[in-house]
Amino acid sequence: MNVRSRNNRITGYIVAAVAAIILCVFMFPGNALPASADETDLPWPEGPKLSGDGAILMDADTGSILYEKNIYDRFYPASTTKVLTTLVALENADLNEIVTVSYAADNYVSKTSSRMGLVEGEQVTLEQALYGIMLESGNEATYAVGEHVGGTIARFIKMMNWKAQSLGCERSHFANSHGLHDDDHYTCPYDLALISRAAYANEEFMKITGTATYAMPATNKNPEKLLTNHHWFINGTQKYDRCIGGKTGATNQAGYALVTYARKDGKTLISVVMHAPTWNDVYADSRTLLEFGFDNFNVYSMNQAGDSTTAGEVLRQLPSMFNSENKFDEDRRDLLSTGTEGMIILPSYALPSDTRREVVLEPGREIGHGDNIIGHVTYTYGERVVGSADIVYYLEDDPMTEEKYNKDWPRFLIPPEEAFTDLASRTRIWPEDISEARREKPVELRPLIYGALIMAVILLIGAITIIVVRKRRL
Repeated sequence: MNVRSRNNRITGYIVAAVAAIILCVFMFPGNALPASADETDLPWPEGPKLSGDGAILMDADTGSILYEKNIYDRFYPASTTKVLTTLVALENADLNEIVTVSYAADNYVSKTSSRMGLVEGEQVTLEQALYGIMLESGNEATYAVGEHVGGTIARFIKMMNWKAQSLGCERSHFANSHGLHDDDHYTCPYDLALISRAAYANEEFMKITGTATYAMPATNKNPEKLLTNHHWFINGTQKYDRCIGGKTGATNQAGYALVTYARKDGKTLISVVMHAPTWNDVYADSRTLLEFGFDNFNVYSMNQAGDSTTAGEVLRQLPSMFNSENKFDEDRRDLLSTGTEGMIILPSYALPSDTRREVVLEPGREIGHGDNIIGHVTYTYGERVVGSADIVYYLEDDPMTEEKYNKDWPRFLIPPEEAFTDLASRTRIWPEDISEARREKPVELRPLIYGALIMAVILLIGAITIIVVRKRRL
């Protein structure tokens, strides 16, 4: 055997051996982690079929979207507009202020539309007018309140649009305070849910919207009368004990719309159904949607998880938001808190360990006395946000200067070099939060197929090489 033949044979053996190794790598990955599924492809409960053309179910505490149907499509809101009207009034005026009904409020709103019975020159408190707006859906009351709060009805409508924009409503425009049809007066289920969630955070709003009947005292123009909430779940036309508030709406162009707040087992949900065919349909859709949310999702605290009532086992405690920030003294940790109760909502089959946590710190030039928002924490499940809250630091001392800040370090969560920079924010993702729960997942077949094909080609080349070498020897 000459040197060239021997080299060719060795080459053939090497090629065959490499092919075998490649096959082993693909088929027997050893201690390597199994191929993980795309974290954005996590399962989510399939929602019910509804009659309404647009609908959304949102968790009131976290803002998480539990169900969606055409949530960004444009619809006319009709009298569900009054959720925004009432919220803007509550945020910009005192309930004891006296509202005087103008000629325009009495006459520029259709006399045949829904009204609470106010007339020109009548004087009521803002609180009484808001009960008339949310319970009796008084269109003339929205005009009177708009003039009182905004100075003019035009300015009040601008205030409504400013508020909606501040909440992130990008597909809405409001042309009046009551919701009677205007082609330029529209919203979408998502925006209406954002507005309804903001209203949920207002205690006075929730008190008003959850009232079944209100005894309206006598005024300078009218005797005492009883105002009745139009929402069937609240006034008892349909029994639904979980309902704690809401607003109805209907016009020929809008169809039937309904906002409903409901609470059960620590969960508060907001359902919005738009452009339903009938009143019966919009209430059936809302009930179905809310029951879907109550039956298929669980709520957990960001700082500790509750017991699993379905499996009877204690869930693993959620990791502390700040357990990786060692610079913050243990005796000062009680000064850190979340701006809300810090809740996470997940499908009933998911665990808190399935979420990914992101902490964003927002350092400022000075930290003043009292509560200071220094960042926020967000939990995601796949691509869905399932919980978020502001991070609040309580400071006893005042004022806080840069010199004092540096002197007292490490009392504070944010390092000095970060707190006094021009950066608007810094993002930290704690390493222990990046990894998902170690669950067995099927090994993907595509690499195996590719490996087998590569091996077959290499073996074929090796075999041809060996045959050629043998023929030359003969």
